[in-house]
Amino acid sequence: MKRFGVVAAFLFLSSLAVFLSSLAVAYGSDKQDGVVDQRQFKPSYLATAHPHKKLTPDDWTNPKICGQCHSRQYQGWKGSMHANSFKDPVFQALWAMTEKATNGRFENFCSGCHSPIGTATQTIKFDPKKGKHGGFSAPLMAEHGVSCDVCHTIKGSNFQRTATLEHGNASIILDPGNVKRAPLKNSKSSYHETAYSKLHTSSRLCGNCHNIFHPENNFPIERTYDEWKYSIYAQNGIQCMDCHMVPVSTAIRVADELKRPHDLDNSQIGGFAGLGGPWRKVVHDHYFVGGNAVMTAALQGRKSLNYDQAQQRLKSVASLKLFVKPRKTPGLHQLKIRVTNERAGHNLPTSLTEVRQIWLEVVVRDDKGRELLRSGTMDDKRVLPDDTVIFNAQAVDKKGQHTAFPWAVTRFVDTNTIPPRGHKDGKYSFYIPDDSRNITISAALHYRSFSQGLADMLLGKGKVIVPVVDMTALEKSYVVKNRKIGTGLPTAHGHAATTKGGN
Repeated sequence: MKRFGVVAAFLFLSSLAVFLSSLAVAYGSDKQDGVVDQRQFKPSYLATAHPHKKLTPDDWTNPKICGQCHSRQYQGWKGSMHANSFKDPVFQALWAMTEKATNGRFENFCSGCHSPIGTATQTIKFDPKKGKHGGFSAPLMAEHGVSCDVCHTIKGSNFQRTATLEHGNASIILDPGNVKRAPLKNSKSSYHETAYSKLHTSSRLCGNCHNIFHPENNFPIERTYDEWKYSIYAQNGIQCMDCHMVPVSTAIRVADELKRPHDLDNSQIGGFAGLGGPWRKVVHDHYFVGGNAVMTAALQGRKSLNYDQAQQRLKSVASLKLFVKPRKTPGLHQLKIRVTNERAGHNLPTSLTEVRQIWLEVVVRDDKGRELLRSGTMDDKRVLPDDTVIFNAQAVDKKGQHTAFPWAVTRFVDTNTIPPRGHKDGKYSFYIPDDSRNITISAALHYRSFSQGLADMLLGKGKVIVPVVDMTALEKSYVVKNRKIGTGLPTAHGHAATTKGGN
C-alpha cells in the first residue's frame, strides 16, 4: 500500500509538472517554473513546421511566378492590402513608433502578420533615420507582405498555445516548399504539388491574424474574427472568404440571402482557378476588399479597382431610419437616427476601432432656410465637432488617458460599434420656431479609416488627405402644425424618404 501511495504521488506530481509546463508555454511567459517560452519569434505566435531548419526568403515563391498560371488571383492580390501590408506607410509609421516606445519588444508582434516571411527569416531591419519616425526594410520577398505563398504554405494553427487560447497574433504554422495548400480537393499542377487543406475552407485561417490581443496585457485590440464567430453569418456557415473574395454584388447577395456563393443561383462567379485546370462554379478573387480605401489609392498613385470596390462595399453595408418625437416643452423635438449594420459579417467598424471613424452628419432646416440643428460636419481642417455621434471605440492607456496607439492600449472605456444585423442610435434635440411650416431632416453616414489629425501626425501634415466615403444618406420633409410635426408624413409637394447608397 505504501508503494502504491508513493507511485500515485509521483504520478500526480508528474502530471502537475506537465500541466504547469503547458500553462507556461500557452501563456507565453519567458520563464515560469523553469519552463522556457517555446515561441520561435516572440511575442508573435508565428511558427514554422521545422523550427530547427533555417529559412531564407528564397524558400517562398515570388507572386509573379504564381501569376503566370493564376493571373486572375494575382491581379486581385497585387493591389490588395495583403500585398501592401508591409509597405503601408501608416502601418510603417505606427510600427516605427512602437519600436521606439517598446525598445523593440513588439517588432515580431507587428511583423508576424504584416510580413510573415520577414519574421520567419528574421531579415527585417529597422532604420531610425528613415522617414519621420523611422522605417523598416526587408528583402523583396518579405516586402510582398501577405503573399500567395504565405497563405498557401500555411500548414496549421497553434492557437491553442496562445495566451488567450484563441486564434490571433499570427498563430500560424508555415511550411514553405513545393506543396501548396488550398481548399480544392481535386487540384493538380504541373509546377508544384497540391494538397487539400480544411483550414483553408474556414474563417479560422483568417482569424489567425484578424484577431489581435496586446502581447503583454492580453487586452483584445482587434476582434474581427470573434465578431464574425458569434454572428448570424457564422450561424449560417458563411465564411470570411464568402464576402471578401467575391465581387461586391455577390457579397451583397450572400448577406441578404444568408447563403454561401456555392449555393446562390446564377452567381456568375465561375471560371478557372488555374491555367489548364477545370471550370469551377466558384473561383475566389483575391482582392480581399474591406473598407480601407485610403492606402490602396495612395500606394498605387491612382484610384484602383480595389479602391472602387472598397467604396462599393462601404456604400452597400448600412441603412438609416429616422424617428421624430415631440417633447413636453412646446416646439422641442427629439430626433433619433437608427444605423443598422445590414451586410457586414463583423462589427461596423471593425479592426483598430479606436482609430476608425463612422459618423452621422445631421442637418435640420425649416422652410425659411434656418438651421435648427447641425451635427457631425467637418470644419475646414477636417476635424469633427466634439458632439459628433461616432461609431467606434475609445481606448485609454494605463494612466486612463485617451490613446490611438495600439501598444499603449489597456482597455476600452466606451465601445460604440454596430454588430452584424444589429443597430445603434444617434439621438438629438432641436427646437421648431413659431413661424415654421415645414422642416427637412437630412442625415448622412460617413466613413474614414482614421482622422486627418492622426494621418498628419504619422506621415506629416498634408502628406495624405484621408478620403471620406459617404456610406448612405436619408432626407425627409415634414409638415409642422402648432409647433409640432403633424402626421410625420412627408409634405405633399416633397418626396418620400430618399435613401442613397443604402438598400
